[in-house]
Amino acid sequence: MSEEERAAIGKHHADVDQFKLAALVPDEVKVKFETAKNLYLYAWFVYRFYPVSEHHALTCLELGLRMRFPDPLPKKYWNKPPSRKPTLHPLLRFASESGFLQNKGFRRWHKHVEQHARQRYVNDILKEMTERNLDQVELNYEQAIPNEQDQNWNLLSVLLEVLPEIRNSYAHGSTMLHDRVLGTLELVSEILNQLFDPISDKTTL
Repeated sequence: MSEEERAAIGKHHADVDQFKLAALVPDEVKVKFETAKNLYLYAWFVYRFYPVSEHHALTCLELGLRMRFPDPLPKKYWNKPPSRKPTLHPLLRFASESGFLQNKGFRRWHKHVEQHARQRYVNDILKEMTERNLDQVELNYEQAIPNEQDQNWNLLSVLLEVLPEIRNSYAHGSTMLHDRVLGTLELVSEILNQLFDPISDKTTL
């Protein structure tokens, strides 16, 4: 194996190793999440492990939600017989609308807000240059401070639709094959850490 290949494998390992679950996440959930991470790691050698890793991560998320909310959900979210356990979508919706999950708990939300603020800042500078007939101006991105408009993006509403859809496509049989799995692992770890973070426990069931 060449040095370049070793370096690439090392980066592959570091990419997935960055996702850690908080101490209060149940061990059963941690084991499943580590399995999903290991599947991602070995997908370096077996490409078809990527979707298996993503599917396993989403079933891990569903397990974590069920363990976090062991009592029956309000009928607004799940009106099936008690013998039927709630699925990923109603569990995520309940966690989101009850305040257990917040947009600010996701790295990609912060990145989106920062990018939106920077673009707004650039647009304002361009407008000023036009109005003042300036040929050049020095940009200072430290002035690109996010405002309420920048923070308006509701990532949770997107996740509420996308994650159950991906999970169901795997569960019901899918030929989907791609390696863009790190984003899902990141989201699952962030959701689980928010769920079991005592600071985020603001709602009484």
